[in-house]
Amino acid sequence: MPEKIKWGFIGCGKVVEKKSGAAFRDVPHSCVHAIMRRDPEQARSSAQKFSAPHWFSRIDDLLASDVDAIYIATPPGLHYEQALKCCDYGKPVYIEKPFARNYAEAKAIVHAFAQKNLPVYVGHYRRALPRFQKIHQLLSQGRIGRVCSVDFYLNRIFSKREAEHSWLYHPALSGGGKFFDIAPHTIDLMIYLFGAMKELHGFAINSGTDCPLEDHTAFSFVTVQDIVGTASFNCISDRKDDRMIVTGAKGTMEFSVHGHCDIVINDYSSGNTEVLEIPDPETVEEPMVQTVVEDLLKHGHCPCTGADALPTCQAIDRILEGFYHGRQDDFWNYPERWGNHD
Repeated sequence: MPEKIKWGFIGCGKVVEKKSGAAFRDVPHSCVHAIMRRDPEQARSSAQKFSAPHWFSRIDDLLASDVDAIYIATPPGLHYEQALKCCDYGKPVYIEKPFARNYAEAKAIVHAFAQKNLPVYVGHYRRALPRFQKIHQLLSQGRIGRVCSVDFYLNRIFSKREAEHSWLYHPALSGGGKFFDIAPHTIDLMIYLFGAMKELHGFAINSGTDCPLEDHTAFSFVTVQDIVGTASFNCISDRKDDRMIVTGAKGTMEFSVHGHCDIVINDYSSGNTEVLEIPDPETVEEPMVQTVVEDLLKHGHCPCTGADALPTCQAIDRILEGFYHGRQDDFWNYPERWGNHD
């Protein structure tokens, strides 16, 4: 690898513009070198936005150029094919979450890159955010004693208009419903903080909305550290919030996974409450992108490779297995199988 990583983007939508794109331009030893979008004018406009000197409307033209690595920021239904094409060209990739439509696709991507000894990274960027690294440190140091249990809830407002017009509600592109889009960050963070899940039981239902996908999902689990946990995702709520409550032998710790709330620590013995405010960076994916660049340059380590992301993909498939009546195949082509089952 050279002294500076020249990135090529496949896709440049809202996530790139709001959460990630500027990071590839701004972190040390990194630059945005080329943008690929199907619409040439949109590709040119995005290239100007991120100071990229080149833009393309065909993936092969991008991959044949002198970019060093690829950021895949398209809908998950395109990740498998696009990642394997990058692998054929010998290009390392950083793939936005969800990694792929199911565990089978994600595992195949990891295997293909391993065969060519190429790096593949996944955008579970909360692992690199200072807020969650601090939580990891405090839990590891026993700030609330031995962790006994974890309880999480999330509420999201259902938008009929979004369901009718967004690719997020078309499993051939999205891999599932709103849960499938949100859950990777939550479940990956659970695994990062509390260890692998050795037992997992989940279910999903559709509550009767016009959208035929899962809208209320829940699961329970036990980790390898014998921590028990529960989680509930209500995507037809009248409000937008989330909270993770960690109960330990000496106290509790509460925080938001998807919001920007403070960390609240309650101590049993003293009765004191401590509040920690650790704001996220302006470009929220910047810390993760920095670790990817350092890993590519052999200067550091990225906390979420493709292999690291596989347990999350596997967990989500297990949770949604019953609703989709199987997720090992191309379930997105069989809508007659989806839905609540007796």
